[in-house]
Amino acid sequence: MAAERENLNKIRSLLKFHPRGLTISDISQRLKMNRNSVAKYLEILEISGCVEMRQMGAAKVFYISQRIPLASILGFTKEGIVVINEEGRINQVNDRFCQMFDLHQDEILSAPITGLPQNLLSVLTSQRLMDGLGEKAEQTRILKMEEYDWTQYYKVRILNTIFDTGEHGQTVIIEDITLEKEMEERLRLNEARYRGIVEDQLEMICRYTPDGKITFANDAFCRNLNITPEEVVNRSIFSYHPAESISRLKAGMEACTPHSPVWDLEMEVTLPGEKKCWQHWIYRGIFDDQDMVLEYQGVGRDITDRKRAEIELLIKSCAIESSIIPIGLITLDGMVTYVNPAFLQMWGYKHLSDVLGLPMEHFAHGNVDSLRKIFEIKQAVSREGEFSGELTGTQRSGEKFNLLLTVSVVKDTEGSPLCLIGYFNDISPLVRMNREVQMKETAISHSYEGVAIICPDGRISYSNPAFTRIFQRIPEHDLYGKQIDLVYSSYPQLEGKRDEISDSLARKGSWISIVSDITEDGKTSIIQVHLSRTNDPGGNQLCTIFSALDITEQRMIEESLSMMYHHLEEAIEHVSDPTFILDNHRRVVAWNNPMAVLTGFSRDEVIGTAGYRDACKRFEPAIPLLADLIDLSVRDLIRNYPSVSRFGSGLFTEAFLPSLQSGKGAVIWAKASPILNTTGQTIGVIQTMKDMTNWKRVTEHGVTREVS
Repeated sequence: MAAERENLNKIRSLLKFHPRGLTISDISQRLKMNRNSVAKYLEILEISGCVEMRQMGAAKVFYISQRIPLASILGFTKEGIVVINEEGRINQVNDRFCQMFDLHQDEILSAPITGLPQNLLSVLTSQRLMDGLGEKAEQTRILKMEEYDWTQYYKVRILNTIFDTGEHGQTVIIEDITLEKEMEERLRLNEARYRGIVEDQLEMICRYTPDGKITFANDAFCRNLNITPEEVVNRSIFSYHPAESISRLKAGMEACTPHSPVWDLEMEVTLPGEKKCWQHWIYRGIFDDQDMVLEYQGVGRDITDRKRAEIELLIKSCAIESSIIPIGLITLDGMVTYVNPAFLQMWGYKHLSDVLGLPMEHFAHGNVDSLRKIFEIKQAVSREGEFSGELTGTQRSGEKFNLLLTVSVVKDTEGSPLCLIGYFNDISPLVRMNREVQMKETAISHSYEGVAIICPDGRISYSNPAFTRIFQRIPEHDLYGKQIDLVYSSYPQLEGKRDEISDSLARKGSWISIVSDITEDGKTSIIQVHLSRTNDPGGNQLCTIFSALDITEQRMIEESLSMMYHHLEEAIEHVSDPTFILDNHRRVVAWNNPMAVLTGFSRDEVIGTAGYRDACKRFEPAIPLLADLIDLSVRDLIRNYPSVSRFGSGLFTEAFLPSLQSGKGAVIWAKASPILNTTGQTIGVIQTMKDMTNWKRVTEHGVTREVS
């Protein structure tokens, strides 16, 4: 229990320092607690009223509850308040309640409510008051209490209540509204007494019974329908309503109560002569002393002009609201009055209320350059009435973006300026694309690889300097607009393969080959040529990319390495110890016969592959593959392979392998060293393995005899 109490206090303390609230994941990470435990503790704190939870999208955010103890306000309210627990006993009661019913606090505190006076008990246990309380957090009723020759009216509210202990109960708030009801009764009588409608009213007025029969209609009502007062009386009110508004009228009549007697209705009606118009009606129920409906009164007026203006305004508003272009309305002195959702998304805001009333300078978010630009925009609009240009915007998060802004003055029909309207277009993708194109063009122009772009008609639309450097036989250096035939005709190996190139591009979309040439100084030049065709999404040819790479030096290096590996391979064939050599790609380039005997893997199985790992797997972990460890640092070598020692640039180790020599075991010694070229670069690794069993035995035997 002490640990749980401590965890609850930790969570409450954490939430106090984060008034904006935290999610379960945030609390779990900060307190290093299990998410399920955090959820359980939050549920306890929420039930006890210490914290509150708000749903924000899919996340639940918890806050410290901002509560005021009920006991601190009991003495400062004009209503009578009594708090009842689950057992039906009175927990708290204020002085006003006791004064209202002539009671003493000491007599009723902790006592069951059944001990209260009978008239008060009937108020608290009224079936009308208690109906539906289990489904709602609050119930309100107006109750009437009669005593001798006087009548009292009370407004009683019962609220479901959760105590700090987690128990449930009710808080009953009773307000004496006798004076208010008496005034309402006088007003009702006066209203009924002076309800005669003057006939010069411009609004349409009628009264009708609960079954819809019209009892009165003024001249404006009759003129609107082009009938006489005699013709309208005793007709049904529903006959003058469109079919779609009858159900709404009946719903308003059913919902009408003495406490909510008024409702309104807008409808489109068709007048005599097929004239359509909009009308707005306000209806009121008139009740007797027993709260029974006597009749209904309706007052209507023509709102056709207003409705049409509202519809036009709604269409324009929806068009702006749904526009994908960010739009903002700004007062003449630079204050925001409206922005659409696209504007909020562009600048990083969520709600319209976040920006309403803000000055234009706010959107600079403190950036000096942006503030200077806003001042220039204001000056331009003041002088010329408009502005259009590119600038850098700063989002709410501080992230910058590029935008195209157009600001103009909105004027009324008389030409007087009303406000400013701004259209914002995020051009960051376009700016980034232009920069990427520039970077790619720069990269291609400085590329070591020669690149040329060929149009579908065979014209060269672009070639970088490396292209003309590699193809030295081309007579012209500026190839823009020239035909690709100029390149083909300069090299017989390409000229003779034109048909092959065209066929490969048509079938596979690419063609690769090696072209050799003798330069003017008599040296051999080897060029790797690659042509690839590019199509648009519709399959239409856009261009052909002609790339070339001078691989003369690479070929010479490969031939040199091949000769070196060949000599090494011949050399280790004469070595009696098992030996193999790897290149820089960890492929086997030499595997002598003793190595094949030791491992059981023949030369043909491993040459050109990484099969040495499978062949040497039987020696691990006692003898690790030293060739794979040659580049390890001393620290990693000592930490992971303590049995391996480094001597100079090489590695060696020794271990007894009991599985060798038909189970008799053998002592194997292994060494690996890097192979360097004349410039000191590593071009491979050589590893030697040797059976030291006999030598060990001789050495140990000699030592034994000497000791004897």
